[in-house]
Amino acid sequence: MVWQVIWSEKSVKQLEKIDKKNAQRIYDGVLGCTQDPFKNVIRLVNSPFYRLRVGNYRVILDLQQSKLIIFVVETDRRARIYKK
Repeated sequence: MVWQVIWSEKSVKQLEKIDKKNAQRIYDGVLGCTQDPFKNVIRLVNSPFYRLRVGNYRVILDLQQSKLIIFVVETDRRARIYKK
């Protein structure tokens, strides 16, 4: 089963601010989760969301299992993402 990836407006804006090399790594990392997202992500404590680690960046994901959708909520550096 292949999961569909949907990017939020906020995550797209954040991705555009990141340098092209790291932005491509993040994009490729998220697309790499479409076959089996639970292999690469970890659930956040006390949260319904999951995180994907790509170098110093973290991608916050909402995995909707019933619809097979990976919804990208937010993308930012590790130092800033968890303070929000």
